[in-house]
Amino acid sequence: MACSFLLVVLLGAVSTAVEVQQPRGVPLSSTAACPNGSFYCVNAGFRSFFIPSSRINDGICDCCDTTDEFNSGAACQNTCRDLGRKEKESLQKMAEVAKEGFLLKQQLIQQAKKGLEEKQTKVTELQLSKKVSEDTVEALRLVKEVAEQPENEAKDRHLKAWEDQQAVVRSEKDKTKMAEAFLRLDLDADDLVSAMELQAHTELDPDSDGMFTEAEAQGLLGGVETVDTVAFETIWSNIKDKYVSEPPTEVPLPEDPQTAEEMREPPPDFDSKPYPDEDIPEEYEDEDQDDDQDDEDQDDDEDKVGPPLPGLEGPSLPWGTHEPAQEDDAQAMPPYEQDTQGLIDVAQKARDEFDEAEKALRAVDDQIKGLEKEISLDFGPSFEFAYLYGQCYDLTTSEYIYRLCPFNRVTQKPKFGGSETNLGSWGSWSGPEDSVYSLMKYDHGTGCWQGPNRSTTMKLICGKETEVMSVSEPSRCEYLMEFTTPAVCQDPGVESNLHDHSEL
Repeated sequence: MACSFLLVVLLGAVSTAVEVQQPRGVPLSSTAACPNGSFYCVNAGFRSFFIPSSRINDGICDCCDTTDEFNSGAACQNTCRDLGRKEKESLQKMAEVAKEGFLLKQQLIQQAKKGLEEKQTKVTELQLSKKVSEDTVEALRLVKEVAEQPENEAKDRHLKAWEDQQAVVRSEKDKTKMAEAFLRLDLDADDLVSAMELQAHTELDPDSDGMFTEAEAQGLLGGVETVDTVAFETIWSNIKDKYVSEPPTEVPLPEDPQTAEEMREPPPDFDSKPYPDEDIPEEYEDEDQDDDQDDEDQDDDEDKVGPPLPGLEGPSLPWGTHEPAQEDDAQAMPPYEQDTQGLIDVAQKARDEFDEAEKALRAVDDQIKGLEKEISLDFGPSFEFAYLYGQCYDLTTSEYIYRLCPFNRVTQKPKFGGSETNLGSWGSWSGPEDSVYSLMKYDHGTGCWQGPNRSTTMKLICGKETEVMSVSEPSRCEYLMEFTTPAVCQDPGVESNLHDHSEL
């Protein structure tokens, strides 16, 4: 401890032959007994401070009055007066900024308090408006429900009538298709479909193993040899999903030559009579003339088709067309009758009015939540930071555009295009205990590759303007942002008294 109080010890004679000049500074001993000694730079005209004794006579001018290099031969110049003048100018400028900033801060505080009162009043008004809106919504909900009941009943009746009509249409189409299928399957036109004739349609093979046996065909016919049109209705439901109207394959001829010859020759058509020429439309005459050659080539196949079933109307499908076993596309439901449409219009009007009332209620509720959130935020002891809420401030660097939205989040976006990166969302005030409102913490940003989530610490500096001054990344994924605002400017008089006290 004795070394620390040798402030008035001057350099005297030394035991060596080297002559030492008397220094202007006041050194503390740096002998072997006090290896960690200090040297006091008086620096008249500037600020005095201590430097480690190891820096005495090291050839580097540490003291602006040159007293630390009294025996090094370094060409030091006394710059204390210039430094003092520049520091004074800087302090005066800072004092002016602080003074103007503090005046702006007072205005911000007054505006914030007035704004807070207005927001609290607005919340009260909106709460009353919300109650009225809720009553309106409930009343219109009842009107809507009352109007929708007869509407739904009328629409259900209309739908059922249309579905019944469609069912009849589908049934008629199915009967027509069944009759056409019977004609196609009845190759010998004997008004019966046999198991052998059924085998011509291999798509009906029950196990789809490529071998449609007579036993399998007979099984489809219900275990009988042949079925007529009446019995065919029973088995049609079992085969219609697989049936395809395609050219029949050649049916194996029976072993009996006489029977085979009978199958080759079509039976006589005693019921059919030729149409008189005058009953044939001209377009059909032209088509018949153009298709004579084709008809001659297909005579053998056409002769195998028997007469149509009694009561079957409409042209039969030509051989060779593939008709999937599926129902035709459903027709569009016809328009509602006038009475039903009137009920629909009344109900729709009630729905529209109800939707508008609900929308208005949601808007009021959103306003209340937004104001309550804003009022609950910590905007400083005198609400001096309230003016920052809802604002954003940008800083453009050579590579990025940084955006700070106080009490919301911080983002980074490449200057020349690219996706935005979240550098942190509003967390809390994080300054030291004696200056809590000097730092803002934004955390839980976008995660770094194999690293932590990005975060930003915002340092608030007194200034007349509100702007982002700088952004740096002192640690990986941890950003530091300097932000000037009058909200942190203190009363210059109070700061001056504190400064004088610290100097004493």
